[in-house]
Amino acid sequence: VACLHDGVVADADLLDAGVIFGTGFAPFRGGPIAHIRSVGPDALVARLQALQATHGERFAPRPGWDNPVLREANP
Repeated sequence: VACLHDGVVADADLLDAGVIFGTGFAPFRGGPIAHIRSVGPDALVARLQALQATHGERFAPRPGWDNPVLREANP
């Protein structure tokens, strides 16, 4: 989410591919953006906020969770 928001990558699907091929993320899972689209950004933001309340600011959601690309259906 931060990479999209900060302009490090312009395409969410390329972000998933980069994480899959660059870090060894399990390809059958589809990457972190696919996970966000599957679970829903609102649910993940709520989870981050709950973790923030319990464990501090390191879990605060970064800007960018309102990006419409996160709400697109998985291809």
